[in-house]
Amino acid sequence: MSRSNRFERLLRWYPTAWRSRYGAGMVALMEDTYATAGMPLRGRLAIMRAGVCERAREAGVLGRETSPLDRQRAGSLLVLCGWAAVMLAGAFFAKFTDNWNSLLSGGGRTLSNVSFIAVQWGGVLGIVLVAVAVVCVVPSLVALVRAGGWASVRRPIVRTVIVGAVVVALTVALVAWAHHLPYRDRNGGLIPYEFVVAGWSVTVAIAVGVATSAAVSVTRRLELSARKIQSLSLIAVTLTFFMFVIFAGTLAWAVTESLDAPAFMRQAIGSGLFTNASSFPPVMVVTVLVMLLGLAAAITGTVRVAQARHDGALRYVGDQSP
Repeated sequence: MSRSNRFERLLRWYPTAWRSRYGAGMVALMEDTYATAGMPLRGRLAIMRAGVCERAREAGVLGRETSPLDRQRAGSLLVLCGWAAVMLAGAFFAKFTDNWNSLLSGGGRTLSNVSFIAVQWGGVLGIVLVAVAVVCVVPSLVALVRAGGWASVRRPIVRTVIVGAVVVALTVALVAWAHHLPYRDRNGGLIPYEFVVAGWSVTVAIAVGVATSAAVSVTRRLELSARKIQSLSLIAVTLTFFMFVIFAGTLAWAVTESLDAPAFMRQAIGSGLFTNASSFPPVMVVTVLVMLLGLAAAITGTVRVAQARHDGALRYVGDQSP
């Protein structure tokens, strides 16, 4: 591969529109600068970072170059990405808490129960909100397909369907196997089962990532009215609140159980790890950290939505002024 082709491949970190306008000049500059020596790692990382930032600006996640409505859409999609991370961690939490109250002492029962219920209801209400958002965008998707735009969304949708079918098949097989195993074998006693659960967990994580990527890709291509975008942004802000409830409930449950039922926390593997010798098991640490990352993304998206709505309101007042 020629040096010029390597530079062109490196510029794929930038969006298509940017490459069409500045790509040739950037490649020529890199050829002149690094004609005899290879590009240092620091330079490659700088180009990658700049390309990602440029994609974020084009998507409306960074800067204020795009319209307030585009920024509301981008902020809402960022909340959706955070929700996917929280739901993935929530699946691990649900597996880990299998029969959790069997070893719970009386002193921590109230707080643990309240925290666990908060996680459950936060997840249920969040799923309802996401379903409402899906219902809102389906007519726009149908209109896009009828207008001949199926080719632009076919690949991410088909990919999601295939990965989803694989996850469903693996889940059915795993549940059927687990149904014939005693509690201890399902939680660290049978190593082959733990390997299978670990593989299933990775597959679920991949499926969540593929589905979220498809949702973002498809939604960005839809023609949505201003009213619908504003409604979706309000749903996103409300979803962030439920994500906070889920995170707070999970953290409170983990701390309470670590103090009041350390035996359960050491024994209840429940997510593919073979052993937990600590009252702060790795599974729960990872679960809380993933939820925290998802919540941080959602809060960032919510702030983005709030700023865009404020800018939109100011623009509207300016347009109405004599």
